[in-house]
Amino acid sequence: MTSSKTQLLTVSNVGVSYNHRNGYVLSGVTLQAEEGEMILLMGPNGGGKSTLLKAIIGLVKPVEGWVKIMGRDPTLEPDIRRVIGYVPQLSELNIHAPITVKDLVSFGRYPYTGLLKKLGEEDTRIIEESIRKVNLENVADMKISEISIGQLARAAIARVLAQNPKIYLLDEPFESIDKPTEQMIMDILKEEKRRGKLIIVAEHHIPEKGAFDKIVLVNRRVIAYGRPEEVLTEHNLRLAYNIPDITSLLS
Repeated sequence: MTSSKTQLLTVSNVGVSYNHRNGYVLSGVTLQAEEGEMILLMGPNGGGKSTLLKAIIGLVKPVEGWVKIMGRDPTLEPDIRRVIGYVPQLSELNIHAPITVKDLVSFGRYPYTGLLKKLGEEDTRIIEESIRKVNLENVADMKISEISIGQLARAAIARVLAQNPKIYLLDEPFESIDKPTEQMIMDILKEEKRRGKLIIVAEHHIPEKGAFDKIVLVNRRVIAYGRPEEVLTEHNLRLAYNIPDITSLLS
């Protein structure tokens, strides 16, 4: 039966190499994703998860294959990137930047404000609502260097909520945060999925069993791609992680 949902992402035989002498960091990656899906991009550290997310948004240009966002190439038509909300790893954020939590969340509106970056009343309302959704009203005027890691993770989520993208790309959003914060973020992502958004989360473990429609198991190439029960076999996990004991990956 053909799906009536809109396909938002197509990745076709993508290969990425930062240095040809060292070979590919990713090769032969092919996948499709549509609105209202939550997909887990799972694999070991150094397996290419972050690189794949950057290739999807157009920050890294594939040396072979192609990526299409709603039928458009993000490296050739960068304006299509506004439909993508990208949350990098927290370690990539400049926490010493002299900005407040509210400033950080405001960045999510910049794709819509034009060259002058002037925020209107509707932008301000959306920013305040995004801050409220992650329960950061009491630290909204604090510098991001003054808040906890968990609060910073929530602020990063609030920024993409303010952007209101069609596609969410999150790179290890649960790293170094506590379980209540992880659950809050998962609940927000599940709500965005119900609103028809495409959610792609890169992690080296399973954040919440049963939350993901599909799993892409990757280690420099796609080991397996499909429904969780098809992908999360002992054989596939051993291939991806190259470890004898896979118990911790499933706990």
